[in-house]
Amino acid sequence: MSWMSRALTRVCWILGSSVAWLMVYYLIVVRDVGSRTDFWSAERLMAYTSFVFAPAITFMPIAHKLRIPLYDLEAIIAWSTLAFVLTFVDPGSNPPMWMLLVFLVSLVMSLATVLTLLSYATGLRLFARRSQRYDFVRARREGYLGSIFCVGLLLLSFLNVLSVVSAALMGMIVLLLEIFLLSRGGQIGRVPRQPKERPILQVTDDLSFND
Repeated sequence: MSWMSRALTRVCWILGSSVAWLMVYYLIVVRDVGSRTDFWSAERLMAYTSFVFAPAITFMPIAHKLRIPLYDLEAIIAWSTLAFVLTFVDPGSNPPMWMLLVFLVSLVMSLATVLTLLSYATGLRLFARRSQRYDFVRARREGYLGSIFCVGLLLLSFLNVLSVVSAALMGMIVLLLEIFLLSRGGQIGRVPRQPKERPILQVTDDLSFND
């Protein structure tokens, strides 16, 4: 594939993703599809389709290009669930606890899909070893740690207990945890050197010489 074909493919992908997310914005903000009470109304069905199609057309090519296992499925589930909860669940109606947990989990996963790519791109520049540069396990772990940190700050802000000290403590905990996991990963990946065994002939010669 020539560079012109690759450039045209990327332009089409960017345009398609932009149109899909603009459709999601149009249905949620402009058309206010969340106010529709009929579950099977035409606009709600269009919203369901858009909530799945937008992350699919955005993240499936990325997962195929970088060969990240289950990354596209993870992104589709996370972003479609988050869009559904934000659109059709009224926070003023005292939603049940399980719905709040669904919102938090989908928010963490959605942020992690973006932060994973940022961590992977950063690893390409910072890490010298090939195993660390192209380690998707590390990138995904760092993406989730960063996402949990951001959502934690958001929860502390909602509870009116967010401060510089609490944010710094959370950041320090996340940083120390990642440093520990990186060091453990290096030790696990290192193959211990086996001691060299003396040849049997050499041992027998030494014994005969001593006798």
